[in-house]
Amino acid sequence: MKKQIITLVAVASIAAGYTMAYAAAGSNGGGIVGSKHDMNVFLTTNGGVKDTDTRTCAYCHTPHHAAAPGQTVDVTLVGLNGNPDTTVTYEAYTPLWSRTLQNGGYAQYVSASFNPTVDGKFYDPMAGPSRLCMSCHDGNIAVDSYYGKTGTVTQLGDDQMNYFGSNHFAIGLNSGLGNDHPVGFVYNDMQSDAKYELKASTETFAGGTKTIDSAMTQVDGVGKIMSCASCHDVHNGPAVLNKNPASGRGYFLLASQTDSALCLSCHDKNK
Repeated sequence: MKKQIITLVAVASIAAGYTMAYAAAGSNGGGIVGSKHDMNVFLTTNGGVKDTDTRTCAYCHTPHHAAAPGQTVDVTLVGLNGNPDTTVTYEAYTPLWSRTLQNGGYAQYVSASFNPTVDGKFYDPMAGPSRLCMSCHDGNIAVDSYYGKTGTVTQLGDDQMNYFGSNHFAIGLNSGLGNDHPVGFVYNDMQSDAKYELKASTETFAGGTKTIDSAMTQVDGVGKIMSCASCHDVHNGPAVLNKNPASGRGYFLLASQTDSALCLSCHDKNK
């Protein structure tokens, strides 16, 4: 089995969970202010303590006293055919981060058709930006827990299938990441094996010009991995193509969900 040893420094205490249902603009590619990732809007609707200066970026980033860079993660790769196990060490992604960093421990997605570990491949769902996403979407850390402050938001979402309701954005709750699309693997490692039915990383997202490769995150010593940011533009930038669909659930996606364009941007079911 894959083992993981993580050395991280917590920068804030954790508090209660939250729900992401609130009155804010959808994913329209118009920037983070006023979007569903603008926590000032969220806290106006759901209570909690808003930023004193109504800053938008501060809920995740800080120019000073951020989580220290250079924190390392060790991932054990299983040796195959009698070969010994090997350890890969990579640096945790901490872009001037102002929130508690997650230290992993989430169940990983595996299935009969997807299990990188048994192939001796790198697989860590917390590699890259995904660790940052889980500092809100784990379902336990309050939105207004940042800058060393303990948040007060007590609404709790869940990760159940009936996501058309209002309280279903706690992606890491209950089943961890074991019931979510896998992240934390090297895309080209999977793409080179026909059984995974993936398009070449030089292909573009449906309807746009952004390549699959450009949506991957470089992890030194590992390669370019798929992370949460490979499908979602958290800052609601111009790469977002799933703009304000009729359902209102834009999710900052890099391709439309119409005709499953997002899925088919990477998955090649004709292989």
